[in-house]
Amino acid sequence: MVLTGGGARGAAHVGVISALEDSGIPIDYVVGTSVGALVGGYYAAGWSPEMMWSMLSTDEFQARVKGQPQDEFAFRSDYESPGVLSVRLGTDRGDVKGHLISSLTLDWALMEELSPACAAAKSNFDSLMVPFRCVASNVLAKKDTVFAEGNLSQSIRASMSFPFYMPPVWMDGSPFYDGGLYNNRPVDVMIESFNPDIILVSGTESAISDFNSDDLISQIEALVVQYADPIESGTDGVFEISTDLDIETLDFGASSRACEQGYSRGLEFVDSHRGAIPVLSDLDHASRTRGQFVSKLEAFKVNGISVEGMEVSQKRYAERILNFAEKNRNAEALKRRLFFLEANSHIGRVFPTAEQIDDGFEVHLDVTAERDLQLEVGGSVSSQPLSMGHGALGLNHFSRVPMTARLTGTIGSLYSDLGFGVALHLGANTRVVLEPVVNLRRWNYTRDLVGFLQEIRPTFFTSSEREWGGKVRIASGLRSDFCLSLLEMQTEDNTYSDWLFSSEEAVNQDRFSGLVLGGMWSYKSLNKKQFATRGSRLELGGHFFTGTYSSDYTPRDEPGTRDSLERERSFFRGFAKVESYLPVTNKLTIGLNTEARFSNEKLQTTYRGSLAQATSYAPMLGASAMFLENFRGYSYGAVGAIVDLEMHYGVHLRSEVHVFKARKGIVDGDKGPRLVPDSPSFWMAGVRAWKELPIGPLSIGMEYYKSERSPIFFEVLIGCRLFQPSSRR
Repeated sequence: MVLTGGGARGAAHVGVISALEDSGIPIDYVVGTSVGALVGGYYAAGWSPEMMWSMLSTDEFQARVKGQPQDEFAFRSDYESPGVLSVRLGTDRGDVKGHLISSLTLDWALMEELSPACAAAKSNFDSLMVPFRCVASNVLAKKDTVFAEGNLSQSIRASMSFPFYMPPVWMDGSPFYDGGLYNNRPVDVMIESFNPDIILVSGTESAISDFNSDDLISQIEALVVQYADPIESGTDGVFEISTDLDIETLDFGASSRACEQGYSRGLEFVDSHRGAIPVLSDLDHASRTRGQFVSKLEAFKVNGISVEGMEVSQKRYAERILNFAEKNRNAEALKRRLFFLEANSHIGRVFPTAEQIDDGFEVHLDVTAERDLQLEVGGSVSSQPLSMGHGALGLNHFSRVPMTARLTGTIGSLYSDLGFGVALHLGANTRVVLEPVVNLRRWNYTRDLVGFLQEIRPTFFTSSEREWGGKVRIASGLRSDFCLSLLEMQTEDNTYSDWLFSSEEAVNQDRFSGLVLGGMWSYKSLNKKQFATRGSRLELGGHFFTGTYSSDYTPRDEPGTRDSLERERSFFRGFAKVESYLPVTNKLTIGLNTEARFSNEKLQTTYRGSLAQATSYAPMLGASAMFLENFRGYSYGAVGAIVDLEMHYGVHLRSEVHVFKARKGIVDGDKGPRLVPDSPSFWMAGVRAWKELPIGPLSIGMEYYKSERSPIFFEVLIGCRLFQPSSRR
C-alpha cells in the first residue's frame, strides 16, 4: 500500500484499508507521505481500521488536528480580550512566528500511542506489524528523506509538517517538513525498499492546481506540493484506488465522510479487479496477525523526563511548572502539566519525544522560549451603533523572575478603555503572580439603540472609572486561582433625571473616591470566549469599598433647584456565579447560568444614579450593551437556561431564557429613589444563529427584555463583545 498526502481527504485511506481487509486482500508493506504516513504508521503499529475510523469522529481527534488542547487538559490563561488576531515577534531578530497552530496535542498523542510499538520493534520499522516507511522533506537538502528506523512518532510527525500550518520537526540539525513537498506519491520508495509484486496506491490528492479554491491552505498546497505524473492503473503491477473527494485540505470535520467514501471506493476497486489482486480465503488473517503483535506491546508508562532547549534559569522554571514528583509521576499528570506549561505566556513550543528506559519511557521535552513581543488586534462590528476596536501590545522578559508588561486599548461609541499592567511570576510551582495595574474605562449609553441609516438618540448616561493598585493571583489548580486585589478607585456617573430630556438640562453627577479590597476564587474551562458549548466557569468572591461619595443633583421634588452632598461611605458586595455546559449529543448542548449578588450599600441621591451604581445581570449580548432598568440591583438572584444546536456547515442555533429577581427593587418615588421589598420577577429571552470564523464569531440574533422601555433588540455582530474586568461592575 502507498498512501498519499492530502490533508483531511487522507481519512479516506482508513476506509480503503478497511475495505481491503474485509475483502481478504493482504497488506504486506506500507509506505506513506504526510497524512498517508499518519494512517500507515498507525496501521503498521497495530491499529485496526475500525479503531482509526472511530478515532476520526471524536472531539479529541478534532483537537489534535486543530492544535487545541482538550478542555479537560487546558489551562486557559488568556484574559477576557476581544482580540481575534495575535502575532508574536522576536525583538532581537525581528522574526515572526511562522505557523498557525500548536502541535502539542498531536505530538503527545503520537508519542503516547505509537511509542509502545516502536519499542517492541526496537526502532526498526521493518519489525512493526507491517514493514513501514514514511517520507518527509529536508528543505535544506531540497530532497525527500525516507525514514526506515528511529523514533516512529517523530518520523510520522515530520512527514506531516505542512508549511505555515504547524512547526517543522528538527532532526540532526535540519528542519523536516511535509513529505508531499518533494514526493507526495512515493511509489518509488515502495519499489526501492520492498519491491513487491503488486502496489496499491490510495490517492487523496486535490487537483494538481487548486488555485480556484478560496481556501488559503489549499492554495499553498497547490503551490508547494509536488505531484507525480499519473500512471495507467495496472502498469507494472501498480494499481490506483482514487477517492476523488471534494473536501478542503483542512476540513477535518468531514473525516467520517471521507472514511465512508474511501470504503465505498475500496469495495468498488476490489469488485473491478477480481482475479488481478490475490485474495485470502482466511478473512481473519489480518486481525490475527494484529492481535499477535499487539499482545507484545507494553503500556505507555513515564519513568522520567528531561528538558532541553532553554537557558539554565528558564529550564529550571519549566521544570518547576512540570513538577514531575513522586505523587504525579504518571503519563496523565505529565500530559496535563505540559498543556499548563505551554499555556504560559513565556513558553513558545513544547515538543515531546519518548525513549524506552527499562520497564517504561523517558520523555524528552524540547522547550523553546516564546517570542518576546506580542501584537493583538480585534474587536467587534455591529449593525447597532455598538462597534468597538481593540488593540494590545505585550512584552515578555524571561529571566529568573519572568515578567510580562501589557498595554491594551479599546475604543467605541458604547465603551472605551485603556489599561496597563505588569505580571511578575514569583513562583512556578505555586504560580504566584503579582500584577500592578492601571485601568481607565468609560461607558456611553444612548436612550435608544437604532439600526442603520436612522437617527441615533442622545446619550443619557455616561460612566467613567479610574483604578490603580495591585493584584496577587495564587493558583489553586490547573484552571483555577485565587485573586486578592487592593485598588484605589475613582468613579463618576452622569445621568439625567427624566427619560425624555434636553441636552441643555443639568446632569446629575455621582462620584466615588476610595479604596477597594477584593478577593475572588475562579475556575474556568469554557471552550470559547463567546458562545461557549463546553466547560464551566465558577466565580465566588466579594469586594469591600470605603471612601468618599459626593453628588451634585436636581432633587426630584424641587426640579428647579440644585443640591449637593458629600459623605463617607463603606459597603460590601459579594457574588457567586456558575456557568456550565453539558453536551447531550455531538451537536446538542444544554447550559445553565446562575448568579447571586448581595450588598449592604445604600441608594444614591437620584433614581438613575442608583441604577448606575447597581450591578446589572447581563448574560446575553444585548444585555451587555443596553442600560436595562429592570435587570439591575444591589442584591438579586438570577437563573437561565441555554440550548445550543449545531446544524449544517458549523452554524449553531442558540436560544436562552433568563429570570431575574431583586431582593429589593430600585424604584423612582415622588421624593427620590426607594428600595421596594416586593419586587416582581423579570425575564429575558433570545435566539441567535452563529458560526465561528477566523476573525471571530458571526452572529445574528433577536432578544426580548420584559417591561423595558425598548424591549426588542436585534443585531448582526462580527467578533466578540468583551470588556475589561472591573471590581465595580
